[in-house]
Amino acid sequence: MASDGEDMDLTSAESEVSAAETDTEIREDNLDTDEESLEVEVVPASSDDADMEELLKQLEDYTPTLPDALTLRILKSSGFAAVDPRIVRIISVSAQKFISDIANDALQHCKTRTTNIQHSSGHSSSKDKKNPKDRKYTLAMEDLVPALADHGITMRKPQYFV
Repeated sequence: MASDGEDMDLTSAESEVSAAETDTEIREDNLDTDEESLEVEVVPASSDDADMEELLKQLEDYTPTLPDALTLRILKSSGFAAVDPRIVRIISVSAQKFISDIANDALQHCKTRTTNIQHSSGHSSSKDKKNPKDRKYTLAMEDLVPALADHGITMRKPQYFV
């Protein structure tokens, strides 16, 4: 290479080649130092990172009720291009929890509604004295609407059902 005071006549192609060679030499030097640093064990920075790693490890073995393919299709239709499979699994589990919370709230509304109807009628037959565990409940709109309202979702019956 020329010293600072010397003139050099280089074409643009020659200068790009020499710059590329210099960059390659620098990268090779950095790779040597990176290989030495790879021997260090990676430890999570905080307990939050450790908790996240543990959660992701547990989710690998868990199969949510909502399939990952369905969640991925919904994400792609809403504008997500490429999604990490771990994020898809977390969203699937979150959606499953959301749906189960709504279903549980609707069941609680149904139970309170049926007990209020029995107590307000004033009489009870032998059929009404069944063990509460033996009773079967049906998900009805009148139970689902308040459960959804508790979660901030407004739902109304279509007019033709009124």
